[in-house]
Amino acid sequence: MKFGIIFYAILGSLALFIGIYLLQYFIPLSIIFFIASFINGVFIYKEYSFHKSDKIEYDENSVPDEIIIKYSRSGRIIAIATYGIFVILGLFFLLGFKFKFNGAAIFILCILLGFTGYFMFKIISEIKKISQIIISINGKGIQVKNNTRYLWSEIQLEKIIVKRLVSRESKHDYKPEINYLYFFHNNEKIEINIDDFDVTDGQLAQVLKIFRGRFNNSNIV
Repeated sequence: MKFGIIFYAILGSLALFIGIYLLQYFIPLSIIFFIASFINGVFIYKEYSFHKSDKIEYDENSVPDEIIIKYSRSGRIIAIATYGIFVILGLFFLLGFKFKFNGAAIFILCILLGFTGYFMFKIISEIKKISQIIISINGKGIQVKNNTRYLWSEIQLEKIIVKRLVSRESKHDYKPEINYLYFFHNNEKIEINIDDFDVTDGQLAQVLKIFRGRFNNSNIV
């Protein structure tokens, strides 16, 4: 954790100083570096919050009747800010573009409009994701988006698993890890990538255990 925070702090500070320096020469480019510095600040917050939240221990009394899981808010902010950089670049070239009625100029204009419009669309998509419910867990079972809820009586082997990406070129290098919510529903294997959600793998593992216990105890009674 400390290495990640130090790394992002150095990059963020460097981007900030470059942005301040470029203010006197080229304002649009300086804005891009300011956004880059902001993105690194969000990364620092995300890294700190992730490790702090993962240490939280849940018990029967601390977990409500239903847990709602959404996309990570900090992840959406990072994505929106990153796409904003490309929008600024697109607008800059559009405003400086000298249009002439010929095929080449029309083609370049269409490319610039498409480039800018695409990243504006991506920003809107990320904003919509902020309020979107991805997983709902309660005493009845697990619901993914708007699909039919998987009932606890039909779920088996629910847990969090980790997969490591390995390629032929990087067998001995760092292997990125991806966390999944994993379970069987009526003998069908279900895997949901949870790395971009507002819950850690440790937290979700605790929540699954508590709700499974509640269901088992309710059946005993």
